[in-house]
Amino acid sequence: MKRTFVFLLVLFSLLTTSVYAQGKVEGNTLRVKGGLFLGSLRTDLEKRNFYNDIVRTEYNQEWQNNQGISLINDWGFDYFQSINAGILSNLFVGLHLNRFGRGYEWNSFYPTGLGIKEADYRFLYSDINFGVTLSPTSNFRILPKYVLRSMSQTMEGSYLGLGAPAYLGQDTKNTTGTSGLLGVGFEFDLNDRATLFADFLLFGPFLLNSTGSYSSEQFRVSNAGASFNYANGGYTFNSEKLSFGASIVVVPKLRLFLSFEREYMNAKAQSPIALSFDGNQFSTLGTLMEFVSATAEHRIEVSGLKFGATYDLNL
Repeated sequence: MKRTFVFLLVLFSLLTTSVYAQGKVEGNTLRVKGGLFLGSLRTDLEKRNFYNDIVRTEYNQEWQNNQGISLINDWGFDYFQSINAGILSNLFVGLHLNRFGRGYEWNSFYPTGLGIKEADYRFLYSDINFGVTLSPTSNFRILPKYVLRSMSQTMEGSYLGLGAPAYLGQDTKNTTGTSGLLGVGFEFDLNDRATLFADFLLFGPFLLNSTGSYSSEQFRVSNAGASFNYANGGYTFNSEKLSFGASIVVVPKLRLFLSFEREYMNAKAQSPIALSFDGNQFSTLGTLMEFVSATAEHRIEVSGLKFGATYDLNL
């Protein structure tokens, strides 16, 4: 019966769409946590970059180097206040920080030339979570929670065109956003040392509507003249996240964990101001594509493995 229940829990994790406790706590406890992420990251800015180049009949290949290691990931803490009121065992509050960095490269092709492009990209988000621990049995816990998420992206690109026209270009994009999300976690203790867990962000935005900002500036100089594209406006996003894995106690109060993480953030700009100039001439088509680039809904996609540790401080 016990094995059947574990199998069903893991199956539920796989079929549904991170975890903050990952193991039973005793009394009032501060649990600190840190992790290493290994996996892929695709930004919505990659798709938005395509629209601007359509005007120049330039085709961008997919960005390379989306795979990599991110050292600062899920660093933070949770504080658990013991309640022990029936199945309600704890209240908890926590802060978790995630940082991803990538150096992207890609090529583009236009009728009489080749574009060599690269960009330095940074993606950061922090989660403040509030929730409760429900313990219907001694070895099974449910952790419903509310998550306040703040995120930001920065991209600085440099472009070199070899052909006719030859060009040099710079591209800067920045986004920020804040949203309120609902989530729930599950934990099942196999024994005193090992715990299976699954965690989901189920809905967003909730209570706090998603708000933020979007800005984009692209400047290009060529032997045929200069061009400038600009967009600025609001920015919204919603999140879906799945995490499942296992943790094990290596020494008292210290746990190691390994989990699979998959996350989508669907994002777009709202009511942006968009402008495009080709030389000293206003470009209607360029302005339209700059507006489409900002307002089209695209995903930020994060998927990979997370390895880390937690340590409990009893207060």
